[in-house]
Amino acid sequence: MQKSIKRLGVFFVALTLVMVVNLSYLQVWGQKTLLENPANTRRLVREYGIARGRIIAADGQVLAESVRSAGPFAYRRTYNQGSLFCHILGYDSPQFGRTGLEASYNDQLLGRKPSRGWAEEMISDVDEGNDVYLTVDPRVQAAAAQALGSRKGAVVAVNPKTGAVLAMYSWPTFDPASLVSQERSAEGSLLAEAVMRAYSENPDNPFLNRATMGLYTPGSSFKVVTAAAALESGIPVDTVFDCPGIWQVGGSRVTNYGEPPRSFGSIDMRTGLVYSVNTYFAQLAVRMGAETITDYAERFGINSVPPLDLPGATASRIPPAKSMDVVSLAWSGVGQAELLLTPLQLCLVGCAVANGGRIMAPHLVKEIRRAQTILDRYDPYVWKTPISPRTASQLLQMMVAVVEEGTGTRATVPGITVAGKTGTAEVEGKPSHAWFLGLAPAENPSVVVAVVVENSGGSGGTVAAPIAREVIRAALR
Repeated sequence: MQKSIKRLGVFFVALTLVMVVNLSYLQVWGQKTLLENPANTRRLVREYGIARGRIIAADGQVLAESVRSAGPFAYRRTYNQGSLFCHILGYDSPQFGRTGLEASYNDQLLGRKPSRGWAEEMISDVDEGNDVYLTVDPRVQAAAAQALGSRKGAVVAVNPKTGAVLAMYSWPTFDPASLVSQERSAEGSLLAEAVMRAYSENPDNPFLNRATMGLYTPGSSFKVVTAAAALESGIPVDTVFDCPGIWQVGGSRVTNYGEPPRSFGSIDMRTGLVYSVNTYFAQLAVRMGAETITDYAERFGINSVPPLDLPGATASRIPPAKSMDVVSLAWSGVGQAELLLTPLQLCLVGCAVANGGRIMAPHLVKEIRRAQTILDRYDPYVWKTPISPRTASQLLQMMVAVVEEGTGTRATVPGITVAGKTGTAEVEGKPSHAWFLGLAPAENPSVVVAVVVENSGGSGGTVAAPIAREVIRAALR
């Protein structure tokens, strides 16, 4: 009898210890997990009882704000430009969570950051969030949307001196307002659930931000990197190769454009870039070797995630040097093989050329404010320095010739000197991607634009260059 009582006592002591440890864990370490659990309706009611801060464009337009709402949540989000900024802003929904800047700047928009100071935290609850001011220019964003139209693809425009993103547009788009709506059908089901289901099942994937997450074969737009690697490794611009229409390499062959493939004879690097000669850049890559190509690609940021203040930015890819044979090396120099780039990454390559060899970290947010008080401000910084100012200047001059006399003439803007590089990327079993990388004004670039039109079937010079032209024109207007 006494032994049974002892066992029972030990059991209750152990149970008490387990409860104490569990409660301590929940209070100290598990608190954040509980607060962020979607099933925690108390958290949702509290958060949606705060007048979330506004998201404001560079020209002062309010892109997102909170308005009073009927029902269990005091506020709901509105998006004043519809789908135009959807991949930048994301959405803020009690049912589906948060994406885009609504997610990455959630604490600022709810007034949790920056800290209000211990005294204010002690005496008052947060009932209003902070405003987030962007670098994005609605005129440039609208120009990108209009020029791209209803073609799958993306446009990115960046100020190379600061890294400020001026435009970032991806198509297809989605309507964030339809995902945050709390309207219900006559049967009581949330209408937004059907909208979410339709978007999620859409094979064109409208939720994909192709500007930062879309990985595409870059084609000849990558020749800027190949040329940079050559110049930095001591191969001068006047290096000459004999460039037939077809160059045999490792049992395979690299071909130029045209039918039959165009022969260029003996040409230098400038001519090779201006007319996008595949057989020149294939030979250039083989002369440099795989280690040089991959080294300089990684110096530009390939194989690294760009430090963008937006969730989901994807690293562009180049395979390791040791995995390349001579055929894949030759085609890598041309921008084919296993290379995959995002439009943002190509834009950052252009930023190095435009900014004396330096790539500033890209960013979308300029300031955090409470009323007119600036609480936090973005400080630009150098992310990568892949090339020297001399190499950047040489590349810029060659890219000006691409637009003035080569494959990129449709990017010409009257009165402005535009530098650029076209790209037409072959995709197995599908139409080609059309690319363009543009910088302007070439004398002192203040905007770099990258465009990709997915499976357009056309060339970069005819399909993508005119889109870049309109975006450059809007940015410099």
